[in-house]
Amino acid sequence: MPIQSDPASVAISGLLTIRSVAQGKEAISASFADRNDVVLDISPDSDADISGIQLILSALLYARSTGKRLSLSAPVSGPVLDVLERGGFLEKISFEDRQFWLHDGVRK
Repeated sequence: MPIQSDPASVAISGLLTIRSVAQGKEAISASFADRNDVVLDISPDSDADISGIQLILSALLYARSTGKRLSLSAPVSGPVLDVLERGGFLEKISFEDRQFWLHDGVRK
């Protein structure tokens, strides 16, 4: 999975799966090391499995618990959205989490 990171954003393209989450964790952790605001840029053609979703949720929980901010550059779509739906992550979801994953809470 190609992951490029700068201090403010982490670009994810390709697969975010059990085989690549370690790279994703390193990139997100490095970004949070010197920034309070990190943006994940997940390309629309990226694919994920449950471990990729767990990585993003862990980063979100970390940010919230430490007064930092994690956001997505765009609402999730495509295969990543499919995993969220199949995994039940969007059922009975809080407004705050709908804003995080879907931005305005309405799929377009």
